[in-house]
Amino acid sequence: MPLVRLQVALCLTSFLTAFMGSSLNVALPFIAVDFSCSPENVAWMISAFTAASSSFLLSASALADRFGYLRIYITGALGSAIFSLAVALTTNFMLCIVMRICQGVAMSLVFCTAVALISQRISGPARAFAIALNTASVYSGLSFSPVLAGIIVDTLGWRTIFYFAAAGLIVSFLLCRTEPRDQPLTQRLPLVRMGLSFVIGLVTLISISGYTTEHFFVSTMCLGFVFVVGFLIGEYRAAQPLLPLKFILSNKVLLFALLASLFHYLSSFIYTLLLSMHLQLIWGYQAATTGLMLIVQPILMVVFSALSGKLAHRFGPQYLTIVGLSLCICGIMTLLPLEPKSSLTLIFVSQVLCGSGFGLFSAPNTMIVMSSVERQHFAIASAVQALSRTVGQATSMAILTALLHYAINAEVGTTLYVRELSASIHQSFILSTGGYVFALVFCFFCMYNRIQVLKARNAAEAEAKAKAEATAAAEAAANAEQGSAAELHSKAKDHEPLQH
Repeated sequence: MPLVRLQVALCLTSFLTAFMGSSLNVALPFIAVDFSCSPENVAWMISAFTAASSSFLLSASALADRFGYLRIYITGALGSAIFSLAVALTTNFMLCIVMRICQGVAMSLVFCTAVALISQRISGPARAFAIALNTASVYSGLSFSPVLAGIIVDTLGWRTIFYFAAAGLIVSFLLCRTEPRDQPLTQRLPLVRMGLSFVIGLVTLISISGYTTEHFFVSTMCLGFVFVVGFLIGEYRAAQPLLPLKFILSNKVLLFALLASLFHYLSSFIYTLLLSMHLQLIWGYQAATTGLMLIVQPILMVVFSALSGKLAHRFGPQYLTIVGLSLCICGIMTLLPLEPKSSLTLIFVSQVLCGSGFGLFSAPNTMIVMSSVERQHFAIASAVQALSRTVGQATSMAILTALLHYAINAEVGTTLYVRELSASIHQSFILSTGGYVFALVFCFFCMYNRIQVLKARNAAEAEAKAKAEATAAAEAAANAEQGSAAELHSKAKDHEPLQH
């Protein structure tokens, strides 16, 4: 029964996290009206969360190792609930952004411990089912959020989304509160490097977002780049690093799979937001109608993610990732001709291609990551994959925020505003296409190295089998020779004359 409570709590949190993040894509225009600012500035509500959660993820992992997974998970769930309420209650836009940053920090505690708790407390076939159920909860949140968010925003207002999320997170906290605590994995807590990783990540992503004056944009970008390089060098040389760079660089299959994941999320994370902005701000659809139009992609993601397990077992996960990314590229390129007078068919076809491609890529890529390491390194592989995903999402939102900030100068609602927004969306899809091309290239490198590793592994197994067979044959021959000698000795003994 305790494991059932834990599973329900984890699935509920996964559903709410996906639901809340995807719902903001539909609610963006309404939030802009409520705070009397432009929709491109309201995109900071998403950027602030993703930047904070990705920047604090390494520190959150260190805290989980020091204080135990369950304690950190409970803290993250309760903190996320509190800051969700704060976002819903605030009437100041800048304070709302600060609360979203705090919510991102709290949610990073959940991101780094959810799958680890499942792996730690559930074993055997039940573990695979629990992980699949948790993944299905994420995709369910993505699937239902466009329609539910549209109805909620049209009837109850956008703040209800955060009230709903806060209530669910409190339920998750209560379900886990009585669970037995796990023992810490270490007594060390590198506070200095934890603080540096968070500050460097946050400053770098904010500088990419263009949340500075144009005069300081280049200088802050360069400063952020220097900070990141310095941090990576320090982590590479550290005896016990937060980010295991030596481990990643020594495993080519893992490295290229992580890079493919990074560029995939960098290209795909803004997809729904861009379509939502086009449907509501350019074509003038209501939030509920927009939600119905955007439900095609997440449904196909759920369907093809469920099918990808059997397909990967039959054809190999490396081939599915290539097919998936190829479909995503076709889906994004379908939207390149999108303009204010385009047909709705373009958006439908694009969602079919991108939803299918995402479903075929995500789970097989995870299989490649986890199968590329030994069992004792599962936790590290899971952590760095979560990091590649969140960094890709945060960088994607940072680039989009900067693009909208510098490309749109007209008043909201004017013809010039529609033209500038449409041009910005077009440029964003071009950048997404380029990102997907990089992801596809890394997938090919990953496939090549994985095939080489599998060949070497099969050759080693064949050699070991041949040696074992040769040893067995030699032992059998030796035993046969000993048996023959014993038989001859016995016959010779039988023919000896009897002595009286």
